[in-house]
Amino acid sequence: MAEVENKTSRHVMAVIGGATAGSEIARILAERGALVIVFEQNPRPYGKIEDGLPRWHIKQRRDEYEEINKRLDHPNIEYVPLTRMGSELDFDDLRTAWGLSGIVLTHGAWKDRAFPVEGADQFIDRGLVYQNKLIYWFNHYPEKTYDGPRYELTPGAIVVGGGLASIDVVKVLQIEMTLAALKARGIAGDMLALEREGIEPVLAASNLKYSDLGVAPCKLYYRRRVLDMPLSDIPPDAPEKRANALKQARAKILEKAQRKFLFEFQELRAPSGVIVENGAVVGVSFSRTELVDGQVRIVQENAETARAPLTISSIGSIPEPTPGIAQKGEVYTYVDQKIGLLMEGPTAVFAAGNVLTGKGNIKDSLVSGTEIGTRVAEAYLGLSGEEFKIAEGARMEAAASGEKIAGAVGMRQKIAPEHVARLLGHVRKRQRVVGYEGNYRAWIAKVTPPDLH
Repeated sequence: MAEVENKTSRHVMAVIGGATAGSEIARILAERGALVIVFEQNPRPYGKIEDGLPRWHIKQRRDEYEEINKRLDHPNIEYVPLTRMGSELDFDDLRTAWGLSGIVLTHGAWKDRAFPVEGADQFIDRGLVYQNKLIYWFNHYPEKTYDGPRYELTPGAIVVGGGLASIDVVKVLQIEMTLAALKARGIAGDMLALEREGIEPVLAASNLKYSDLGVAPCKLYYRRRVLDMPLSDIPPDAPEKRANALKQARAKILEKAQRKFLFEFQELRAPSGVIVENGAVVGVSFSRTELVDGQVRIVQENAETARAPLTISSIGSIPEPTPGIAQKGEVYTYVDQKIGLLMEGPTAVFAAGNVLTGKGNIKDSLVSGTEIGTRVAEAYLGLSGEEFKIAEGARMEAAASGEKIAGAVGMRQKIAPEHVARLLGHVRKRQRVVGYEGNYRAWIAKVTPPDLH
């Protein structure tokens, strides 16, 4: 619980979301003397590291959890769990009535991009499943206390997507189906061995081949080419030769994944319809596509169909629509997206991490958090940070945008002691409601399932 000296004025910032970007911003602000209120929708603040990164990443998940814990376990940070923006926390009220110095949104992108077939969403969880919910289930269903949605995976499932998340989905399908087939033969399979070594080497130890299992492989469909799959980043300023080499690397990444996990793949196919029987999706119609000047163009509509009792949409995640935040299409409308400025006014609103970048990986979220946190601390709040070491690239980016922020929204004055006390009153009230007693580490121990300690 924050050790607040109510005798002096100070800045008070709200950070919505406590995962990689949010915890990094909170750390930067707290170390410079600001009081930071971190609102987190879940009991634990680990975001997609916990709910979107498949559970075979055991060591990485634990390491990232501890990094977040170290950032949030700070005397100038107030942690408010189980408080979701849009339900328990009203964004407009927070922005206009609380009297905060500012707000930073780092609540990620949890809403799946809609499956691109009109009317398909009426069949959600009836043959059509979205990636975020599926991976959440996969990560948590072994827990004894899990009471969320449950899914029955089937052989030969259809997966529509093309990024790293879609590769995770096909890995889940292939590994889970292999484990089920082994169990039916009285063989205890090892998920970690399958993920690490690949399906065929593990089966060979039991004198089996994948074809012996009688399990149809899942199939991944992508509307662009293999070379266009966002499996590795290509810098926008990369020379043509370097860009081409990186594109070829993408093909090699896919080839390796197919060799290990034995799924099928079809490029240049876009979903154009769903096949429905007895009120459930049992297949997908696909159009053939081509790329013209970088844009996808339909070559032949409804060229082929694929049938399966399960279709998984893995075509990306977008921020949740939030009352009070303007949107254009699937993304929030920014005053200046380059510097993360979402809204001007007495309480300026910034954004960072996946909600801003559209990139869900940990490295990008950390870099974004460092850049935005430094900009907000130094250009918006005027809190010097020369003694704090951060990545040089992030420091340069922050410095380059600092004057722009100051010009756009001005530098904020500190909040009077009596108003800081009122803000803390709001915080304490919500903490009592959710049962948070003020000790961050004790809370994390309390809300971590026994089988995950």
